[in-house]
Amino acid sequence: MGKGLVKTLDDLLVKYGLISGEVPTTEELAWLKESRERVEMVIRARWAILAILAGYAVYAYFFFRHATADALRVTPLHQSVAVGAFLFAVAYNAWYQYTYRWFSRIRQLNQAQLLFDLVFVTVLVHYSGGAVSWFWAMYMILTLEAALIMDKPSDTYAIALAGVLAFGGLLTFEYYALIPPVPMPFENNELQCNYSYEMIKWGWVSIVNFCVAFIGVHMMNTVRRREAEMRELVTKDALTSFYNRRYFFHRLNSEIQRAKRYGRTLSLLILDVDDFKRFNDTYGHLEGDALLRGMADVIRGTIRRSDAKPSYEVDIACRYGGEEFAVILPEAAQVQGGETAERLRASIEARGASIVAEKIRRRIETTPLEGKTVTVSIGVSSYPEHGEDVEMMIRAADEAMYKAKRAGKNRVAISGDG
Repeated sequence: MGKGLVKTLDDLLVKYGLISGEVPTTEELAWLKESRERVEMVIRARWAILAILAGYAVYAYFFFRHATADALRVTPLHQSVAVGAFLFAVAYNAWYQYTYRWFSRIRQLNQAQLLFDLVFVTVLVHYSGGAVSWFWAMYMILTLEAALIMDKPSDTYAIALAGVLAFGGLLTFEYYALIPPVPMPFENNELQCNYSYEMIKWGWVSIVNFCVAFIGVHMMNTVRRREAEMRELVTKDALTSFYNRRYFFHRLNSEIQRAKRYGRTLSLLILDVDDFKRFNDTYGHLEGDALLRGMADVIRGTIRRSDAKPSYEVDIACRYGGEEFAVILPEAAQVQGGETAERLRASIEARGASIVAEKIRRRIETTPLEGKTVTVSIGVSSYPEHGEDVEMMIRAADEAMYKAKRAGKNRVAISGDG
C-alpha cells in the first residue's frame, strides 16, 4: 500500500507540473534536498524578521503616545496597511512553509516567490511614504535572500536590478501623480514631489542594492566553494580520486531506495586485483599505488561519465578497500552489468602494466609475474534478483568475485550463475 501511495503522489505531482515526469537521478535528488534546506532556512529567517518587525511596532507604539510624536498624521490608512501587510506576510510565509516541499522545480519556485516579495515590498514602500519611506531597506533583504537561495549569481543580480527598477518606477508614478503619494509623520512630505531628491534617493538605493548583491554573491560563492572542497575531502579517496568506502555505502543505499521507489534496475560490480600482494612484494608499495591509480584511470574511462562542462556521472566508481574497487551501475540490468564488467576486465588486462609507469615496463617483461600482465576478477550482483538491501547486494557481488578467483582469476562471475 505504501508504494501505491508514493506512486499516486508522484503521478499527481507530475500531472500538475510540480515535478518532472522523468525519473530523477540521485544527484538531482540530493540537489533538491539541499535546495529545499536553503528554502527552509529562508522561511525561518522570515519568521525571525516578522518577529523583529512586530517587536518594533510595539516599541514605536509607545513613543507615538508621547507628546512630541507627530501622531495627528497617523491615519486609519497607515494603521490598516501596516496591520494588513503584517498579517498578509504571516499568512504567505505559513503557506510557503506548508507547500514548498511539494515542488521539485525549486529554482522556478524561488524566482516566482522573490518576484512576489518584490511586488509586496514595493506596495509597502508606497504606503509608507514612497520617496521618504524607511522601508526601502527591504530591497536589500530581498537581494540577500536571492544570494542565499539561488544557485546562479545572475539570479541575484537580476533581483537587485528588479528592485532598482521597481523603486524607480514607483517614484516616477508618484512624481507625476499617477499614484497619489501617501503623507507620513516625521517627514518632509514635500520631498515626495522634489525631482532632485527623488533622483538622488533612487541613485543611492540602486548603488546600495547592487553593493549588497555583489557582497552576497561573493560570500555565497566562497561558502559553496568551501562546501565543495570539504565534500571532496569527506567523500573522495586521496589516492585514486574515487569515492571512498563510506560514501560507497551511502550511495549504494540511496540508489537501492531510488530503484525501489521508481521500479528501476541496479547492478553492482566488485573488482579485485589478482595477485596484488605479489606485485607489491616485487615492485614495492609506491609502484603498487601507481598501479591502483592506473586501474582507476581505466575504470574511469570505461564507465558512463563525462568531465565536459557541465560534468556528470551515471555510474559511481568507488575504492572499496585496499586493491578492491566497486562500481554502482544505476539503470543497469544483470546482463548489461556483466557486459560492462567484461569490458572493464578486458581493458585492464590489455593495458595493465603499461598504465603504471614506463620505468617498470621492462621489469614486467622480464619478471615472471602471471604472464607479465595485470588482471582483475569481477563479481556482479543486481537488484532485485540478488538482493534488496545494501548488505545482500554486497555479499552477492563479493561471493561472485571470489567465485571468479576460484575459477582461475582474470574473469567475470555473475551472482547465482553455476
